[in-house]
Amino acid sequence: MKNKIKRFERKWLFKSNNSLSLINALIRSNLFFRTQYPTRKVNSVYFDTYGYTSIRQNLDGVSNKKKIRVRWYGNREIINNPVIEIKSKKGFETKKESIAIKELQNTKISDLEIIKEMLNKKLKSKKIINPVLSTHYEREYFVSLNGKVRATVDYNLQSIFLNNLSQIDIVKNFKNICILEFKYPTSLDKYVRKNLKDITLRLSKNSKFVNSAIEKPKFFS
Repeated sequence: MKNKIKRFERKWLFKSNNSLSLINALIRSNLFFRTQYPTRKVNSVYFDTYGYTSIRQNLDGVSNKKKIRVRWYGNREIINNPVIEIKSKKGFETKKESIAIKELQNTKISDLEIIKEMLNKKLKSKKIINPVLSTHYEREYFVSLNGKVRATVDYNLQSIFLNNLSQIDIVKNFKNICILEFKYPTSLDKYVRKNLKDITLRLSKNSKFVNSAIEKPKFFS
């Protein structure tokens, strides 16, 4: 089953000790955010070509770029109800295609060869892509009063470098950083920006995938 969406995504970085103030600001904002879902753990395995095309595109500031990941929730060691997500981005505008991949159900994250084989088979990839990095974090979910704008707060981020399909190496714990993200239809951009003026954090083109990758210079050797 496939699902396609088109939206704007805007992100801010802030110190984790400011998270309570940030959530209070969301609730007091003109959009009147409220909790949408219980907090849950988010896990992703990111894929790239042998030449790290996706990472290089992001670092080089390429406008049109794409990244591919397998995402699931809960236990980080065992993949449960996984979905392939293909995100294409131009500026702050994002298109995301989601594809269920039942073939990976109950697969261990350490079984990288199986993950690689199943994903390439599912996508019928012309260029072989490899699992290069995994991210794990907790996420809180909020939605505006009118239900049209979503906000998420991510924290306790950990990134793991998947080295040559045989070695797992912890890259970095980003425990002092939280990420605030807004997601909404492209048609609401002016409306959303107007009503979020009170949240005065610095807008950032932040990518957990890329920020984690640059911690390992050997990606580009």
